[in-house]
Amino acid sequence: MILNSTHIWLALRERALPAVIGGIFLLGVPANSPGARPSPQDTRVLLSQAAEMEKAQDHAGAEKIYRQALLISPDDPETLKALGVVCQEQGKFDESIEVFQRILKRAPLYPGVNSLMGASYYSLNQFDKTIEVTEKELTGNPRDAQARYYLALALTATDRLFEAIQQLESLAADDPQNLPVLYQLVVDYKAATQKAGQRLAKMAPDSEFTHAMKAETLSDNGRLDDAILEFKEVLRISPEFPGVHFALGQLYWRKKDTEHAMDQLKLALHEDPNQPLAHYYVGDMLVDQRDYQEAIPHLKFALSVYPELTRAHFLMGKSYAGTGQAKLALEEYNQALKQDPNYKEVHFQLYELYARLGEKEKSQEQLRISERLTREGQDKDKNLLQQSLQEQKESGAQQ
Repeated sequence: MILNSTHIWLALRERALPAVIGGIFLLGVPANSPGARPSPQDTRVLLSQAAEMEKAQDHAGAEKIYRQALLISPDDPETLKALGVVCQEQGKFDESIEVFQRILKRAPLYPGVNSLMGASYYSLNQFDKTIEVTEKELTGNPRDAQARYYLALALTATDRLFEAIQQLESLAADDPQNLPVLYQLVVDYKAATQKAGQRLAKMAPDSEFTHAMKAETLSDNGRLDDAILEFKEVLRISPEFPGVHFALGQLYWRKKDTEHAMDQLKLALHEDPNQPLAHYYVGDMLVDQRDYQEAIPHLKFALSVYPELTRAHFLMGKSYAGTGQAKLALEEYNQALKQDPNYKEVHFQLYELYARLGEKEKSQEQLRISERLTREGQDKDKNLLQQSLQEQKESGAQQ
């Protein structure tokens, strides 16, 4: 769907309008009497009306003004460009293409026009023509954002996904806050993944790679037991398949199956001693088993790679507290709270730690915060439950 006036070409129109006014100012506007030339003030009034009509979303009215202007200067490119844009905004894409072609007949690479015409072709589902004209725009203006965006959309529509992703990644690098581009990247990567997966399954339906792909998909969908079976099949076919022990260990960790998770993660660390997440999962389970001393080096390694892991700081704090290293425990707890001030469990651990240190006021303050966060969490859960029950009640009444 073509972007409206609040999107890509709004700035283009704002830049083009002064040129339109200036061009017509020099040429003049026809007066009511034969042979007379209108005043510059008449021209300004005319084009000011067009601008106001566009602001008021009266694109039909603006179109009439631009067509009047073209009676004076039929080949003025900026006026033609403005006319093409208001035609687009009314969904008159065929007419906009005709207008843009009038410019291109005289100047095949006139800035921005091939890009605008590409948007019109895309809206008419003429994807090959979209690709043709946007690529032509990019020969003269390689950084034109609108041309690159519509080229990417047309490449996606013609199943040229990897080329589309290249264009979108380039756009995202130039403008990391461009939400439409980021959304389209998600869509295209998902489609590309599905396409590659279909090719893999077709080429080698019983290979270890296909079973590993299925396992990853099942894991993403929360079907942990089925994913484990697929990874076990991978091991049966190819015992040296890279990363499979870590993948299995992660699945068992998610299932809270500590025994199997520890076995697989130890194998994963034997294969790759520098796997930070394997260290994190092992450290987490060791803290749960109160084996604090052994947990510390695993958590320390994980945090050296992923210092933003808030829970790892919490677990490290518990480990230091459990081994009597109160100062280090306080540092880790405070780091966790710096990343997440509402981490309820950290506040409770601080309550206990300050109590052991004899700092009663600090201990009570942490207890009050922990209790407040607990109440807020309970209230939130209660509200969500009531909302869910109300929605179910309303749904049942409608049936």
